[in-house]
Amino acid sequence: MATQGLIALEAAQEQMMQCMKCGNCQAVCPLYAETMHEGAVARGKIRLAVDVLEGKLAPSHELLDKFALCLTCKACEANCPCDVRCVDIILAARAALTEKVGLPLIKRSIYRGLKLRRMFNFGLKVGAQLQGLAMKRVDLGNQGKFRSLRLPLAGIDMRRVIPELATTPLRDLYDEFIPAYGGKAKRRVGFFTGCVMNLIYTDTGRAIIEVLRANDCDVIMPKEQHCCGAPVFIGGERAIGRDMARHNLDVFTAMDQKYHLDHIVFACGTCVTSFAESYKELLSDDPPYRAKAETLAAKSIDANALVVTIGGLAKKLAPIPRKVTYHDSCHLARSVHVTEPPRQILRSIPGVELIEMKDAARCCGGAGSFSLTHYPLSQQITSKKAENIAATGAETVTTGCPGCRMTIEDGLAQAGLRQDTVHPLALLQESYQKAGILKKS
Repeated sequence: MATQGLIALEAAQEQMMQCMKCGNCQAVCPLYAETMHEGAVARGKIRLAVDVLEGKLAPSHELLDKFALCLTCKACEANCPCDVRCVDIILAARAALTEKVGLPLIKRSIYRGLKLRRMFNFGLKVGAQLQGLAMKRVDLGNQGKFRSLRLPLAGIDMRRVIPELATTPLRDLYDEFIPAYGGKAKRRVGFFTGCVMNLIYTDTGRAIIEVLRANDCDVIMPKEQHCCGAPVFIGGERAIGRDMARHNLDVFTAMDQKYHLDHIVFACGTCVTSFAESYKELLSDDPPYRAKAETLAAKSIDANALVVTIGGLAKKLAPIPRKVTYHDSCHLARSVHVTEPPRQILRSIPGVELIEMKDAARCCGGAGSFSLTHYPLSQQITSKKAENIAATGAETVTTGCPGCRMTIEDGLAQAGLRQDTVHPLALLQESYQKAGILKKS
């Protein structure tokens, strides 16, 4: 039976035939730049997908590994003169091969564990309390709290520097209903936190909540929400991905019915893409959930874009003297096309000097689990991002994606650089705080 969802391999055949093998994808593929291997680029993978579809290549784990060598950054699609949806083809091939040969044991176990919301959350809370046993502190000055492994652990390179888990997750810091300052809300906004912001970067979550409250928004942050599922269905395991999508659709549909949400806000390009695009395609053969997905997709918006839209920059802001640069998250920029709002926020803050880095929209090398499964290759890509950041002379790096933030922090640490990293709205919150806006509202 053909794999259903985002797009099945058979359904991708027309897209495959559109590829005229021009090699434009080769010019922008970060993986090709590092490997100089045709199999790393979209054109090569499309050729493999055609051979799979025509029965010229037998499904195997080795073949699945070749399709895993993709960042899903969509640079190939943006540079394709034929508008081929290269990433859809690659994901369809991953799903078809996974259905035939299955995922490796470790990856399959991780995906199944990720589906178990209560166990996942409990495990990470315990991990936050015990992280000192497995990981040692890394001194990066005043740029936050970071750790690296004491002993080898499957999936994490010993060289990698990662931020500490928050001792209290974001969703445990607030009630489900967080009222606007002054109690007179003009909007009600559902808040999808995602995993990384909930468990690590709670500073970003707090900044978003406070900025929204100061702009007459009630914020609704449901406790029962879970991972968007993108790491799972992007990795090829669509059955579990569908279950995770259905769970989140049920949770936010219930919130919408209870609170009549005007928007659902996100601070991760992959999460907002899941709600705005992927869930509709993933559940295309499930009419009730397809309808839920379409309703919530229409309300889904990135936090930067929402704050700009509702007039969050019209207030009298306090100055923050700082040189800042901005990294475009691949999915935020190329899937939901949010590039200008973060820059508008930064330019609006007095004292902030926005210095554009070279290739701001080039993938940082993280790509979700790619940086775990292919760390040396990921780090080669990240090192170029670190070089471009250093060349700006900026003190602070901003990005709209927590996954990119984590990858960039590691890249900066490996390069011996000490820039701090934040979400653009964290700087806006700081300006609000200094201006007394949060107290007055």
